[in-house]
Amino acid sequence: MPALPRNLADLARTLKYFLGHRPDDLGLVLDAAGFVPVKRLLAALAGEPGLAWVRRRHLEELAVLQQPPGIELAGDRIRSLMPSPPELRRPGEPVPTYLYIAIPPRHHPRVWEEGLRPPAGEELVLARTPEMALKLGRRRAPEPVPVTVQAQAAARQGVTFTAYGEELFLAREIPRSFLELSSPPPVKEAPRPSKPPGPPPVPGELRVDLASLLTEGPRPKARRRDEPAWKAATRKERRRRR
Repeated sequence: MPALPRNLADLARTLKYFLGHRPDDLGLVLDAAGFVPVKRLLAALAGEPGLAWVRRRHLEELAVLQQPPGIELAGDRIRSLMPSPPELRRPGEPVPTYLYIAIPPRHHPRVWEEGLRPPAGEELVLARTPEMALKLGRRRAPEPVPVTVQAQAAARQGVTFTAYGEELFLAREIPRSFLELSSPPPVKEAPRPSKPPGPPPVPGELRVDLASLLTEGPRPKARRRDEPAWKAATRKERRRRR
């Protein structure tokens, strides 16, 4: 079997380390079978020096060419085969005083009101350091909002944390009372759309503003042209006496 191209050989060593030993170094959490979504792996590699070039097609080439196989692609998931992924979860390990997460700005108002909740079927991924939290948050938004979690206080109140590798902790839900974050910016009201201008008038065309007629009511009758004021007053008095 011919040797792998240099770029794929380097990628094979990288994936062996991150998927087979330390996925937490990339902020990745493997499922029970050792798989991680390909999309998340590529997003993580894109933030690492010298790895932004990796695309799915490179993973597919590596899965076919490497002998014996080092990775397995199954639809939109990937896992390491050499070695098989370790069990990195450590339930019951004491948590540090604080843990950290960075959220997309669109989630800021909801987290401010309700606390942290993961998407259905997933877990919250919390970092030991603010730097790691921001690194993970920037994969979802360019300017994520940092959140500090009072981890020990939450654990004393029954929130369960699970250590994952050396860098991460996992949790199901964290109430608002254990979070420290800035208040969300006020919501700006969208300006009312202005009425688009109509087409230019055609020469000789007479336009009537129906809206103004309905709001202003009937206009008073104009006085007859060249009619003396006393004559108009006399006619008005006659109508009153009828």
